[in-house]
Amino acid sequence: MGVPKFFKWISERYPSLSEVVKDYQIPDFDNLYLDMNGIIHICSHPNDNDPHFRMTEEKMFQDIFHYIEVLFRLVQPKEVFFMAVDGVAPRAKMNQQRSRRFRSAREAVECEKKARDRGEVLPSEERFDSNCITPGTEFMVRLDAQLQYFVTCKISQDKMWQNCKVIYSGHQTPGEGEHKIMEYIRYSKSQPNYNPNTRHCLYGLDADLIMLGLTSHEPHFSLLREEVRFGGKQDNSRTPTPEETTFHLLHLSLMREYINLEFYDLRDSLPFKYNLENIIDDWVLMGFLVGNDFIPHLPHLHINKEALPILYRTYKEVMPTLDGYLNNGGKLHLGRFEKFMKKLAEFDLEIFNDTNADLKYFDSKRSKGDKVFKGRHHRENNLEAFFGDDEGNEENGAFGALEEDALDNEEIRKKFERLGIQQDLMFEDDEDTDSEETIFDAEFRQHKREYYMNKLEFEHITPHDLREQAEGYVRGIQWILNYYYNGVCSWSWYYPHHYCPYISDIKDFSNMEINFEMGKPFQPFEQLLAVLPPISMKLLPTAYHDLMLSENSPLKKFYPETFRTDLNGKLQDWEAVVLIPFIDEEKLLSAMKPCNERLTKREKERNCHGPMYICTYTPDNLGEYKAPAYYPPVGVNHNKMELICREEWELPPERIYKGLCKGVILDAYFAGFPSLKHIDHTYHVAKEGVRVFMQASREESYILDVKSPTETPDLKDIADQLLGKVVFVSWPHLNEALVDAVSNSEEKYTLVKDGVQKTAVTDGIKEQYNLVKSSIATTYHDRWGIAIGSTHVIVYAKPMTGRKYVASPCGRMTLEKEWSNTIQPYAYQVVVKDMAVQDLGYRKQLTPQEYFPPRSKVFMLGQPHYGCMGEVIEIDPSQKGRIRVAMTVTTDPNLEVVKQKESQHVERYMTGSQAAHRAGIYHQLLARITGTVFLAPPVGDNPMAEMETRNKLNIGLNLKNNRRNEEVIGYTRKIQEQSERPVWLYSDKVIEAIREYQEKFPEVFEYMSRNSAQRDIFYQNEMFPENFKERVAELTTWLKSAAFAKAERQPCGTQALGETLSQMILEEVDKVSTIRAKAVKMQVRPHLLFKPNPYQGSTPPDRSVTYKMFDRVVNVREGHSVPLGAKGTVVGIQPASKEADIMYDILFDEAFNGGLTLRGPASAKKCYRLHWAAMINISHGSRIATTSQKPPENRWNHSLQQTWNQPSKPTGHSYQQNRQTNKNGQYYQERWQQDRTANIHQNLQPHLSQGARGRGGTTAM
Repeated sequence: MGVPKFFKWISERYPSLSEVVKDYQIPDFDNLYLDMNGIIHICSHPNDNDPHFRMTEEKMFQDIFHYIEVLFRLVQPKEVFFMAVDGVAPRAKMNQQRSRRFRSAREAVECEKKARDRGEVLPSEERFDSNCITPGTEFMVRLDAQLQYFVTCKISQDKMWQNCKVIYSGHQTPGEGEHKIMEYIRYSKSQPNYNPNTRHCLYGLDADLIMLGLTSHEPHFSLLREEVRFGGKQDNSRTPTPEETTFHLLHLSLMREYINLEFYDLRDSLPFKYNLENIIDDWVLMGFLVGNDFIPHLPHLHINKEALPILYRTYKEVMPTLDGYLNNGGKLHLGRFEKFMKKLAEFDLEIFNDTNADLKYFDSKRSKGDKVFKGRHHRENNLEAFFGDDEGNEENGAFGALEEDALDNEEIRKKFERLGIQQDLMFEDDEDTDSEETIFDAEFRQHKREYYMNKLEFEHITPHDLREQAEGYVRGIQWILNYYYNGVCSWSWYYPHHYCPYISDIKDFSNMEINFEMGKPFQPFEQLLAVLPPISMKLLPTAYHDLMLSENSPLKKFYPETFRTDLNGKLQDWEAVVLIPFIDEEKLLSAMKPCNERLTKREKERNCHGPMYICTYTPDNLGEYKAPAYYPPVGVNHNKMELICREEWELPPERIYKGLCKGVILDAYFAGFPSLKHIDHTYHVAKEGVRVFMQASREESYILDVKSPTETPDLKDIADQLLGKVVFVSWPHLNEALVDAVSNSEEKYTLVKDGVQKTAVTDGIKEQYNLVKSSIATTYHDRWGIAIGSTHVIVYAKPMTGRKYVASPCGRMTLEKEWSNTIQPYAYQVVVKDMAVQDLGYRKQLTPQEYFPPRSKVFMLGQPHYGCMGEVIEIDPSQKGRIRVAMTVTTDPNLEVVKQKESQHVERYMTGSQAAHRAGIYHQLLARITGTVFLAPPVGDNPMAEMETRNKLNIGLNLKNNRRNEEVIGYTRKIQEQSERPVWLYSDKVIEAIREYQEKFPEVFEYMSRNSAQRDIFYQNEMFPENFKERVAELTTWLKSAAFAKAERQPCGTQALGETLSQMILEEVDKVSTIRAKAVKMQVRPHLLFKPNPYQGSTPPDRSVTYKMFDRVVNVREGHSVPLGAKGTVVGIQPASKEADIMYDILFDEAFNGGLTLRGPASAKKCYRLHWAAMINISHGSRIATTSQKPPENRWNHSLQQTWNQPSKPTGHSYQQNRQTNKNGQYYQERWQQDRTANIHQNLQPHLSQGARGRGGTTAM
């Protein structure tokens, strides 16, 4: 999993590193790389804490495909899409893999045991063993076939996948996924035609991908990963639905600049040239010292205990004394590194002094005036001789046999005399003063001696042992550097210890020779036997089972049924050292040899290495591609597959291009790749509680201080410069925006139709102005670690939402920028006005023939046939450039009958007091029983039961969750009256559930009625005095099997139709499904046709759109799991703070691969979540076709043209809150009138909607 806690630490130290990603905000990338194992784990076992969780293999594969599709759609790579699955790893990695698999297997068994101890009845189906995600298992073979099918299907059928080269490296190709990716990048950089400004995006969950990306020295490199939450109880429950996942982009362009700030002080103190690329390489090296997947961390050097700042301070102190850098492109300079480690060794003494209580006593004595030890350098050179035997006898080890009471001052002085150490160099001239400093060192040596004896199990640690430890550690560092910079230098090398030596013992290695034997990778079954625990034996061929189980097996000792773990200074169980023996390679291979003969033919095929696949689109029909299980064959295969062996990309170190490529552009701004440049600033380092992860950081952060102008800017001058101009906002994560107004606390200049309007700022608006100003400054500081100083001017601007081709008067299609209707406030001092911007290579103009080639798919935005999909026939010059299209007109179902029945199927909700009265219980008891109620094991069996949260059982109905802000469809709703506290409402179904609960388990209600006010936790034997184990088992079984347990959870405030209404919609769809589609040929003006647009961003096809429940829609975005042109019905609206972020649950008319199941069994594979940019609202087209709109009567009306557009107000989605205040049914009509008036006055109907309303643009043929 990379470097523990590293991601959190650097994100808080460098707060602007990463940003939340929406698909319409993603920059352009040339190459997208997926470290596939993270995706496979997320989609196959999303909830390791739930022993009841089961998932079919078909669903796993479906979720994996869906996840890949979403990532591809997010990034849309232009050149290369690389999917890399972990193959057989180097031997150095296998020790960590082995530890992780032993631990995860034990945790799974313990989780199930605890569930049974609580009386829970587990499913009869066997649980998914995540250890099967290892090369060579049957599961990985099946997944490999599925992924090859998936790639073939997408390239053959998805236009977006046809425009790039797809590389698939499966489990049969040796190497870790991320390192196979880096091998490809190194190979590509060595090619003469490589683009030095290639833009890379790497998806993966490992924190050390940051280091891998930096070793490439590619400046336009970003890491895509899921949102990580830190603090509180660890939650392993992960949603496999990417639409509900928050992704973060971590920008290595910013990481490079932050590293430059970190070591900026060295610019003037180095005796050689300061070079950022070399500094980055040394930074990577220092990161390895705090722990990685290949060698343990150094003692006491923990990230959460300021290990990295200590390393950085040491580096800054040492580098001015050296003649060059430590890490030269992956080659460790031993002499310089030894000096660095010697300086770092002082940390050993400091940490021991801080943690040893006895030595604090001596320290306090020294602080009161006792004489101190002198000659530190002299002492360090003589301590080993001092504490060892002076004749070189190693009987007592390198540290001697220090007796607690045996070391008096006279003996110390005699030792000094024998060593030729002058007394006046070692002590102040007070001969009667005790040498506490000498005792300090002696105690420290004894402490280390105990460490080596207890941790590394040395009976006597000798100087030879220490030297071997030191050289072994340095050899490990060099192996890692080779691995990251050059690739595998040895498949067989590994670090043979669970612990590392003390820093102060890593010395005298500058003259050592470091050589590695390349060896060869294990075969898949060899790795399986090397890393799997006995619990996962079924994943191996039966021929090898006895090697794990038989008492006579030569490998038996390598598979202990029980084992110890050691936190070794860490805090979390998953960080602990797993104390299991290392596999002996010779014994392993020797023991396997006779078993190999008993392998079946199919097993032998699994036990081999394989090539990678380079897949490209060909227009040729390659015939049918037969599908593996679960899916239909690909009828027409267009996937041209080229096989390539891993060795073809291997390069000798001298051929690998190190550092920045020639021709790389660093000064111009690449859209989407943030930079700290462009705004003049300084920085300081302090603990200021930045909130990158929803909680204040306790560590130091780099705070950027924006330099304030020396004079207050003149607002009129700013208005003349900016109004109506495009600027860059949200520094350092720059986005383009169109300036609409500027304001200070006294006046405001606003761009209006006839020019510029100047208005005075009233007292009320001034108060709002100050609030906005304060909010901007607070957000910048707390989230981004930027102190923007005093804000004298606020700039109001519309962020860019995308681009689209527009028919120009000259008859060409011109690429124009689209701007949001939402006007956002920005502090003037962090608005970038003039800078060099790299051309993205978009074609600015196209002819209509180029934009509308024959057979291209388009959608109608005019009348009639609004929303219908068609195909371009030709452009008719004789008809003033109109497009001849063949529209496919289908019959939409009449859903009026379903709407009329809606009131019969909508749940009635009541307050808590009303619900409690009907259920016959107290209000407080209802509030608790509908949520979470913990029931713990008997106190007598477990005295720590109240402290043991993992063994608690939730016996509440779990129908509401305040922490996750979730409600249960058909059971509960949460509303909030403006500024009042939120209120939970309950349906009749809740009353029914409570009554059934009371009837089956009256003891629960009787006991809680007596004790609810006094306790937060209850105990099984107290609640069920008789047969508590049986009763608890019955209770848990009922809770998991009841209807409410299967009801869908959703964010509070979500609008959703239930299963019954969704079923009725599908029935209406079936009634018209047999009506044949009509082909209608038309001549249409270009502006009335929507063509799927890769630059669209978040701009909807028709910006006049409004959405309601039951609206009919059509998918217009390519690259979705949803087929282009698929029609469906809106059955849910997910709330969001921004209009572009609202997600709509769509129930499609037909099932499709990758479809979700959101509304019961009838909706299986027919649902998906889309935002407004991905669809056209057919029902909206019908509404605007009428001569006059009537106020919508449906209670689910959800207009998106909202009052966000008032420039002086902070943005925020207020519809949901307003909906919750609806008490009399009049709200929606009043709101509709308000929006309609606001839209008219603010002239917010863009030119695209004008075409939609103009019926003179189409001609039937």
